[in-house]
Amino acid sequence: MFIRVIKNCLIWVKHRIQLNFAVLLFLLTWAFCLSFNIIKSPELSAYYSNNLSNFPFLTFQSNTYSPEFNLNSDSVVIPLKRAGRLFLIEAKIDDQIGNLVFDTGANGLVLNNTYFRNYTKSAGGISNGITGNVGPVEQIAIGKIEFSGISYKNLKADLVNLGHIENHRGVKILGLIGFSMMRNLEIIIDPQNSELKLIRIDKRGERVNHIASEFKTDFIQKIEGNTNIVFIRGRIAGKSLNFCFDTAAETNAISSDSNKSILNTLTIMRRSILKGAGSARSEVLFGRMNDFKIGEKEISQMETIITNLDALSDVYGTRTDGMLGYNFLQQGTFCINFVKKQFGIRFSKKEEI
Repeated sequence: MFIRVIKNCLIWVKHRIQLNFAVLLFLLTWAFCLSFNIIKSPELSAYYSNNLSNFPFLTFQSNTYSPEFNLNSDSVVIPLKRAGRLFLIEAKIDDQIGNLVFDTGANGLVLNNTYFRNYTKSAGGISNGITGNVGPVEQIAIGKIEFSGISYKNLKADLVNLGHIENHRGVKILGLIGFSMMRNLEIIIDPQNSELKLIRIDKRGERVNHIASEFKTDFIQKIEGNTNIVFIRGRIAGKSLNFCFDTAAETNAISSDSNKSILNTLTIMRRSILKGAGSARSEVLFGRMNDFKIGEKEISQMETIITNLDALSDVYGTRTDGMLGYNFLQQGTFCINFVKKQFGIRFSKKEEI
């Protein structure tokens, strides 16, 4: 009898351990899945004392959309309007007409809840910004988005509050659009002429219309990874750094935990306050880069802030040493081909900048 009791107890303990292990395994699996479905929108909506702002967003939507060309052409030129240092695309989303911020720091489509609040919403995740947690994000489905002769149908979008961008710039902002909408096309960004050109390509990344002249580059670099965010390698003080290419960053950024030899090359001009999408604020240093190189091209006197970029590294899932924004965009014309995994730049002549 005693042996049977002991045996039953051992069986109960064994089952209890198995149950606890199963519960633990379930919770770990659930947490893992949640972490990869969470929608993190790191809005660097930074208002500096010099009125510079950054508005990059990131979502972990893996959707890649194929556009419909409404024109009898294999390419389209999209005018880029400017609001300060932001580039805007005029668009129509369902029955709303307004502007989308062209934001290559965004992995998906982000819409302003001011204009889409009546849509059926589904739970998203928690958004994080450079200054910490911002809050929950919801998702909606839209029927159609159109701009400059191309259209997309049946899209999912993150819904956030972008009212501060509208108030700051005085223009109607429907949302933000990044590379996920364009990665099946060759993308040419021409800031000097305020144009974005999209060209049809085949599965090998070659232009469908071979009559069009190829983009001639002064420097070409491989795009690492398979996300919709472009990281490029640059050098400061001879050290290779990983920079996020972000068309919505109104100034460049350098990580404050960079090597001392890197930080010593920067000219610090003043301190500023970085205000994120949430209520948190952080103090940053504002200055200029004096020793930045991409390939063999040296670019000096670009504005930059020096701040902690750990939040960006976490959200992007890769070490982020810095961001290249508006000042960098003024240096030339850029060509991105995700199929070929190529980032190219044709530098502007000094008199063109």
